Amino acid sequence: MPILVRGSLARAVREVVEADDAILDCLARDVANLSAVARLIKPRIEARLGQPVREQSIVTVLKRLRGAARTQSRNNLKVLAHSSLDVRTDLAKLSVRASEEASEILQSQLGKLQRFIIQISWSPTAYTLVMDQHLLPRVAGLFSPGEILEKKEGLAAIIVHSPPELISTPGCISALTTKLARNNINIEDTVSTYTDTLLVVRMKDVVRAFTALNDLIAEARRVTESDKQ
Repeated sequence: MPILVRGSLARAVREVVEADDAILDCLARDVANLSAVARLIKPRIEARLGQPVREQSIVTVLKRLRGAARTQSRNNLKVLAHSSLDVRTDLAKLSVRASEEASEILQSQLGKLQRFIIQISWSPTAYTLVMDQHLLPRVAGLFSPGEILEKKEGLAAIIVHSPPELISTPGCISALTTKLARNNINIEDTVSTYTDTLLVVRMKDVVRAFTALNDLIAEARRVTESDKQ
């Protein structure tokens, strides 16, 4: 059997665990049976390394990952505990094909429409605007039908205001989106701007989405408060 490089095993275990939110969450909460987790991921580890691996070797790596996951989880909770929520309803989203002409149109209109536009995001292929719903016909009318990639009404935005530590703390935004995913809530669009995270959902989902995120923040506050005692 080939000699197994320990660093390769550690990297393989870490990559498999980080790709599975459920396992990572259980490690962070210290509720995972490490032997059971090792048995579960052993075939994936062996497929990555191309050779057999001892279950106990995986457990040893999981013990180290458990400590790191617990520390990261606590850091995320500290940021979330100091976060707050705002909601904007009756919104629409418009995506247009990126072009010099589209850019010029948007720049010429921004001053007039700024107070109605919640968010603008740019990419090499598309420009997306989230705006008050009543504005959609006016903005869409600025572009030819062939330039419009997507047009959707009946949306709402949950804006998560967080402390500056959000920028340097990995996993905070993932915690927000995972919470919505576990509640079967689709995110229509998401944008992060400095310390604000904008999560766009359908109007019919906004109450459930707000409740889920509010529960997440409340739980973060309970945990961080108990840590101080």
